[in-house]
Amino acid sequence: IDKKKFQSDSVISLKDASGSFPLSQPIGVLKWRIVSTNEDDIPLTINCWPSPNGNGTVDVNIEYELNDTRLELDNVIVSIPIPHGAQPSISDVDGVYDVNRAHGTLDWEIQTIDDSNKNGSLDFSIPGSDAGAFFPVVVSFVCKRPYYDITVTSVTTPDGQEVDFSQLVSLVPDQYAVI
Repeated sequence: IDKKKFQSDSVISLKDASGSFPLSQPIGVLKWRIVSTNEDDIPLTINCWPSPNGNGTVDVNIEYELNDTRLELDNVIVSIPIPHGAQPSISDVDGVYDVNRAHGTLDWEIQTIDDSNKNGSLDFSIPGSDAGAFFPVVVSFVCKRPYYDITVTSVTTPDGQEVDFSQLVSLVPDQYAVI
């Protein structure tokens, strides 16, 4: 890929114009990532508030908020570590949950988070006394649109002829953790 041409003209092309991209094969030609410590860049905010209540249990409130309402997040799973062998008592949940004994997590599943479902919470109590035991909270999701509005407008041969093409857009976090 000719990075200079991409930076100057926003065009993805081969450095060697005599070469070609493979035909009838999927190929990733543009991959992008964001690494940031700025909370304004996070599309989904997760807050986890474990509170030991003094009687050998911890009350946990965890909430989500969609910050970027242009996005529709599907198959969202919020995995909260829980003490080994402990069974949570769920008092309120937006979505569904599953105790994943193999990973030692309470998996909170929300099918879709979008502008019409941008806030939700999960409340549970569980035996224990260590508020730090519920971190890191790990989040996974799939989104069918890019984080920034970019699109492929056309594909052309080196001599300028337009060709048919398809594209698959997927926003998937590589690592999304609340520590």
